[in-house]
Amino acid sequence: MSLILATTPIIVVVVGIVVLKKPTWIVSLVAMAYSAILALVAFNTDIGTIISTTGDGVYSALQTCFQLWSAFALLELMIRSTGMERMKVTISRLTTDKRVQIVLIAFCIGVFIEGATGSGAPAAILAPFLLGLGFEPVFAAAACLIGNGLPPCFGGAGVPTISGMAGITDQVPLNALVAMEGRFLCVGIFIVPVIMLVVLYGWKSLKGMWGYLLAIAVTMSASMFVVTTFIGPEIADLVTGIIGAIASVAYIKLVGVKENEEYVNDVDYNVQSDLTAFKAFFPYLLTLIALPVVRFTVPMSILTMYGYPTWIGVVVHLVVLVSAFVMGCPEKFIKCEVEGLKKLVFVIIALCAMFTLSNICNTSGMMSEIAGAIVSVAGKAYPAAAVIVGAFGAFMTGSCLGSNRMFAPMHLEATTGLGINSVVSICGSSVGACAGNMICPNNVIAVNATLELKNAEGIVMGRTIKAFLCLALVYVVLAMLYTYIVFPNFGM
Repeated sequence: MSLILATTPIIVVVVGIVVLKKPTWIVSLVAMAYSAILALVAFNTDIGTIISTTGDGVYSALQTCFQLWSAFALLELMIRSTGMERMKVTISRLTTDKRVQIVLIAFCIGVFIEGATGSGAPAAILAPFLLGLGFEPVFAAAACLIGNGLPPCFGGAGVPTISGMAGITDQVPLNALVAMEGRFLCVGIFIVPVIMLVVLYGWKSLKGMWGYLLAIAVTMSASMFVVTTFIGPEIADLVTGIIGAIASVAYIKLVGVKENEEYVNDVDYNVQSDLTAFKAFFPYLLTLIALPVVRFTVPMSILTMYGYPTWIGVVVHLVVLVSAFVMGCPEKFIKCEVEGLKKLVFVIIALCAMFTLSNICNTSGMMSEIAGAIVSVAGKAYPAAAVIVGAFGAFMTGSCLGSNRMFAPMHLEATTGLGINSVVSICGSSVGACAGNMICPNNVIAVNATLELKNAEGIVMGRTIKAFLCLALVYVVLAMLYTYIVFPNFGM
């Protein structure tokens, strides 16, 4: 009975958002209140724990909202300065194919930004970019969420793996975990761009794209393999993302993608903008430089002092300030900041409620109840179950880091008892958590907010869940193959 009750908060969220299509801030408040009552009545959680958990949830949500505020301000600057119009023309001169544009930006550059920042920042930063290029908001949101379903285990310079698995690295070598995660992601790199196009445009969109997709997949996969095998987790996403972007541009220039009128992104080249291409791109170029520089030069103790997402927001706010001067419109800085903040009211409510819901489910034992039930029936299929457990952890906590911290010790204990490879199951859970980021309500709310998509979380999640199921299935199969056939003794 307790297992059934433990699943009901998730059911409330999914049904409310996806099926009933109710406003997320209302669904999240209802689900939060319900989970609190459930924790008190059915899971014997004391009221003091509920109160402290609520405070922690609100604090974590406000950190994320601060990061989102910076993304809003950046978008406002790009629009008010006419920089977005100039960028649209410049990118369209490279390629007018929507399919290429969306893979280059949402996937290749998205992997790079995830490596520099983590915390779902690629969706918040790049979704407005796609919107400015003329993509429909739902397409922009779904593309960035799907693209960010690959790299989170090495996001923020490897924090989800380094910190998330710190509790087991005295028994399992970190380098073995990193290398195995890389072997999962090497395959995922071939899958994610294909899934992205199929979900957004259908199978017919792949016609004429196979050469381009293969070129970036081969180069990115090779990069991921080399870095995770011989270097480490800190620069895996950074190197892989930039290699993918370079390969993408090189293929467009040297080979090209045959133009298909159905996917041409029409652009008016008579843009009313006095900005040069350099000035128009400056905010994003500065962001791409500043984020990794700060991440690798400032001690982690300082970056995490007020919550990990906070430093990202600080950097992007400073980018907006500097860019306003470079673009010749410093007087617009305050206006951009104010307008960005105005858009956050309902987002703050929704995220505070969802973060609190996640914390309550965790501290009350509901999440452990569900994960334990999955594990207890898995048997020799445990590696496959580990992928699902990891995805569930990310769905509830909103991060690969949270999922790894919660479940890595459990996977180590279970696989040791079963006498199977611990490394594969632990890493399968980690990459499953990466995929789970696609459908995490917190992430969906955040990216929709940056695009001012109101009450569309269900629509976006309806698209991303298809991509999640495909990628999760691939990882489930790989986990079984890696455990019993390909890498039965890896890292042991």
